[in-house]
Amino acid sequence: MNEDTTPSDPHLPQGRDRRAAKQDASSLPPSQIGSPRRRSGFCRKFWDKVINQCRCSQNNGPSLNPSPVDAIPSGQDLVPVRWPQPEPLNPEVVSERIRDATGAITGIRPLSGIAKNVVSEIGNVQTVLDEFDMWTGILGPLKVFNTVARRIGEIHPYLKAAVTILVGASQIIIDQVDRDDAVYRLLEKISEVYALLTEEEELKNISSMLPIYLKIAQQTQECADFIVHYSETKSFWKRLRKHVINETNASIQSYNQVFDDLMQQFRDKVARDTVIFLHRAAEDLDLSSLEYATGAGLNTSKLCLEGTREGILTEIKSWINNTGENVPPVFWLSGTAGKGKSAIAHTIANWFHVSGRLGACFCFTCTENRHHEKIVTTIARDLADGNLILRREIAHVVRNDNELRHTQDITRQWQKLIIEPIGNASLTITRPILIVIDALDESGAAKSREQILRLLAGTSDTSSSQPTKFPSHFRVLVTSRLLPDIHDTLHDLSHVLHVSMDDISSASAEHDIQLYLSNKLASVSADLKDTDFNLLAQKSDGLFEWARLASAHIKNTNIVGDPIRRLRSVVSATFGKGVHLLDDMYQRILGEIISEDEEEVVPMFRSVMGQIIASSEPLPMVALNAMRLHFPNEDDRYKVEAVMGPLGSLVIGTADPDIPIRPLHSSFYEFLTEKRRSGKFSIDVSSVQSDLAFASLRVMARGLRFNICSLESSYFPNYAVPDLEKRVKDFIPVELSYSCRFWGTHLKATSFEPSLAKEVEAFFDGERFLFWLETLTLVKALNSTARSLSSVADWFTHNVEYMHTSDDARDTQHFIQTFGTTILHSTPHLYLSALPFAPTQSTIFRKFAARFPRTPRVVAGHVALWSLNENRHYGHAGVMSVAISPDRKHIVCGSYDGTIQVWDMETGEALGAPLRGHSEAVRCIAISSNGKRIVSGSNDHTIRLWDLETGKALGPPLRGHTTYVLSIAISPDGQRIVSSGEKTILVWDAQTGELLVAPLEGHTDVVRSVAISPNGRHIVSGSDDATIRVWDLETGEALGPPLREHTDAILCLTISPDGKRIVFGSSDKTIQVLDAETGKALGAPLQGHTHRVWSVAISADGKLIASGSSDKTVRVWDAETGNALGAPLQGHTQPVYSVAFSPEGKRIVSGSYDTTIRVWDLDFANKHQPLISGGPVICFSSNPSHALCSAFSFLHDSPAPASLAPNEEGWVEGPEGRLLLRIPVDLHQSVYIPGDTLVIPSHTLQLDLSHFAHGILWSKCRAAH
Repeated sequence: MNEDTTPSDPHLPQGRDRRAAKQDASSLPPSQIGSPRRRSGFCRKFWDKVINQCRCSQNNGPSLNPSPVDAIPSGQDLVPVRWPQPEPLNPEVVSERIRDATGAITGIRPLSGIAKNVVSEIGNVQTVLDEFDMWTGILGPLKVFNTVARRIGEIHPYLKAAVTILVGASQIIIDQVDRDDAVYRLLEKISEVYALLTEEEELKNISSMLPIYLKIAQQTQECADFIVHYSETKSFWKRLRKHVINETNASIQSYNQVFDDLMQQFRDKVARDTVIFLHRAAEDLDLSSLEYATGAGLNTSKLCLEGTREGILTEIKSWINNTGENVPPVFWLSGTAGKGKSAIAHTIANWFHVSGRLGACFCFTCTENRHHEKIVTTIARDLADGNLILRREIAHVVRNDNELRHTQDITRQWQKLIIEPIGNASLTITRPILIVIDALDESGAAKSREQILRLLAGTSDTSSSQPTKFPSHFRVLVTSRLLPDIHDTLHDLSHVLHVSMDDISSASAEHDIQLYLSNKLASVSADLKDTDFNLLAQKSDGLFEWARLASAHIKNTNIVGDPIRRLRSVVSATFGKGVHLLDDMYQRILGEIISEDEEEVVPMFRSVMGQIIASSEPLPMVALNAMRLHFPNEDDRYKVEAVMGPLGSLVIGTADPDIPIRPLHSSFYEFLTEKRRSGKFSIDVSSVQSDLAFASLRVMARGLRFNICSLESSYFPNYAVPDLEKRVKDFIPVELSYSCRFWGTHLKATSFEPSLAKEVEAFFDGERFLFWLETLTLVKALNSTARSLSSVADWFTHNVEYMHTSDDARDTQHFIQTFGTTILHSTPHLYLSALPFAPTQSTIFRKFAARFPRTPRVVAGHVALWSLNENRHYGHAGVMSVAISPDRKHIVCGSYDGTIQVWDMETGEALGAPLRGHSEAVRCIAISSNGKRIVSGSNDHTIRLWDLETGKALGPPLRGHTTYVLSIAISPDGQRIVSSGEKTILVWDAQTGELLVAPLEGHTDVVRSVAISPNGRHIVSGSDDATIRVWDLETGEALGPPLREHTDAILCLTISPDGKRIVFGSSDKTIQVLDAETGKALGAPLQGHTHRVWSVAISADGKLIASGSSDKTVRVWDAETGNALGAPLQGHTQPVYSVAFSPEGKRIVSGSYDTTIRVWDLDFANKHQPLISGGPVICFSSNPSHALCSAFSFLHDSPAPASLAPNEEGWVEGPEGRLLLRIPVDLHQSVYIPGDTLVIPSHTLQLDLSHFAHGILWSKCRAAH
């Protein structure tokens, strides 16, 4: 293919057409694009038909409300369905519609018997099933029903909802060609159901059977889904090692039992609770990989007492149900601590849930760590559990975008996992969707909720001055205290309805609190008068939390004394106002629990509560005790219950050893952690961190072991282990799971201690380190925990004697980055497919490989060091340009899709949402010398300025170019911007955006590149006219004639830091160095690239040159000699358009049209030979004695596959998807495969599998102990 029409020129029309054609392929059926793993085709096909039915109904009757879909819960194998009560029916309308329907049925039945001729009544039903009497008889009642469905649906909106589902389900079943005889019995039952629904006698009584009708509709929809996906389900069962016939029979029996029960209810005209049977295997796998904040959902113990808070509850419900055009989508309920905001939030969430509507509830608590990172994935999973369509949409997104599962960019998650799926299902979800976010102020520091607030404010799109619109039927209820960052973001926004609890009248609050107190003190109310309740309510100052504390204190049986005496004491006491009111109550309660003659108990209280508050997530009493047994100070190793017993009014979980213990209210947490408020009861959280770090390391030392969950075979992925969740719960105690996930967090919060350092050193030196990684994969915390390893390494920074332990932590990061996907997919392959392929010089391989002798052994092509490619950052489109911030913290890239993305240079995480503003490809990027501003140039002819920290656009775009902006440079003082495009160069004032001089003209062809001299006085430009020109930056005048040292187009150039040399790259595949003073070439051209050179860069010390080319490589050159340093850096799969050196010169960043950015570590390149590139590992080598042992167990009596080459993900799979091993992605290009006689190059990866313990023998891979 001619290079000029390849992606090397992505702005060409051909490139756009190719991209469009590629996208269009996704709309083809799987049979045409060869993608059997995608299962969303049915979803679209099914709901297109449902939507069409909805449109037909809307043209012939009242609008569909409630929606048939958003009233249907799903997501568990057994789901009890609760339906709201239907509205009263108009008897005359009912009678008329029933007469129409029965008349229509009577009219068509004589023609069809059981359906042969009904096909002519229904257009567009083209299926081979009509050729078979067996299927025709079954399908007849479905077709009859479809003929009269509209008339039935007009009886009532609820019936219309059910009928829409039934018609859609029946049509899918009718159109389904690939039907298996195994589902014949299920189709018989469905046919029986449809026949019953159209019997004349049953139609006459239909008005009293609306809830049952909806239940039947839901179960029918589930069956239609099961039938259409039956072939995929069979394959899935095979992979789970299940008996297909038995599984099919069991599922069909479950469906039929539910149908029999529902039909009997229909005949009896008595609605009973019926459990709907759902089948969700495939989607469960995709959705279960999304991180989930356990315990953050609805808590029915927090509901408002009936009869209280009626005014605000009514207001919120009215807001939710209002479907007007100008309804604010966000309701912000604020108020001081203790006002009862959470009770209102949970009451609304529960009301919405019980009514069968679609929503989610996410609650922050001050004792949870990093819950803000899981908010979107948790909400997405909850919505998926509530709606079949959303479930399929979200599962499809997750399946095709693995990064979404773990990214910290919640803005992108919000768009991809919530907004877009809801938009795709919008025509089938017509009622409001409710998201409740409770206690946003308890998410942590202001930084933790910054992205959440931007989402709520609609400012996640930083390129637009207008707030992003929410879907029209989307509602978000947010509760919080009036913290400055929340107030500053949400106040005065037109789409946010703000109501303050502090504005509720004191009379209303006192009335509600009095009701609450009389209820809570019912057990002692015989001795109380109304005046007692009145006085208590007045004392509360409108704080429900104070009323709760007071009532619990009065009733507390763990304190010596009479309840009435305590009540009188509370009433007569003097309390402060606001937060002081609660503080005084806390002091009173703690003072009575720990009296002055029990002062020795105070240190115990502070230690236990310190452990509870400092824990990164709440732990139950049994786990707290297990942790305390390993505290370094023996005096602290006492039972938690010795202290917690009397504290039931202050913390939750004291009565049940398995319930996590946490403060009942955030105000108690704040009271204890502020010494001026709590006095002798105050807690220094930092002082407990060391104890928790010690305890975590020792819990792991005692509890971790090899194959902790007794996994029997290495052939299957984790999801194929049916009882894996139960095993994890049984074999990994809560305290062990906690310790594995958070020991690094506690270490980071602790000052360096030699004794603790010894514990960490021993951890990395022992096998339990590998067992730790194994456990992390099983509790699905590998990626999130890995992020703490940088902090672990930094903890040892100033302690030379432990630098090897710091290196161990960084080596582990490399290991997880390289093999994380492998071991998350199948835990045994930590030992079988990760450890054996770790570089020979890595500490993990050196320490542990020999301890696992029965694993694959690399006999040729084994890499010695971690790849030069430190991190791989994925953009959303081809990367056209990259730049590094002066502080080395950020990488900024411009992409072909018109966006700009800022990345964390160390972790590779996207920092916020992409910057949007350009309408076409961003061709060039520059960062100001102070690191505060980004300047971008685009194919849309504009230049834009951005704030690097906030991502906000700084002013309007600069307009002056008449075609693509190809190059950008910023003067060292940040005052001027120079840009090029057509044959001219423009100079701009960076502050005002005005042109400072007339366009610089002189080139006779496109000016591809511009640079500014280090002294800020000159501009240098390179053009397709094969010349370089030098200009005066101040005046714009050309300085001397053009430099004509080349004969081909000059595509890129740069100036050395000392200003003495100009380096340019050309379309002739070479790089040339010029003397900046004379314009003469310094030596011969640098040759090595095999295609155009698109980018050049010079290191800060001027010693190295880096170049990127259409040959997909990055090269490093000695700037003085012109010699290539080492082999080309390979890894990109498309042209490399941009390269940049880090400020310290130790790393190169490259951006490619393959959508990736790569960071290359030059320390490795300078000290070591280039790494050997290998490819997907196969199980043999050129030496026959290395053949796989026990191959028969892998093939399982099946013939060997036509090819045992690794698949696109690197897995070597056998029959029925058995996993033999996985090759690291960086080794995919050259592997010895059975059948080869000669492989070139000679360093091809070869394996000795003669002692490989795999399958059911995998646990024998470890040396005997």
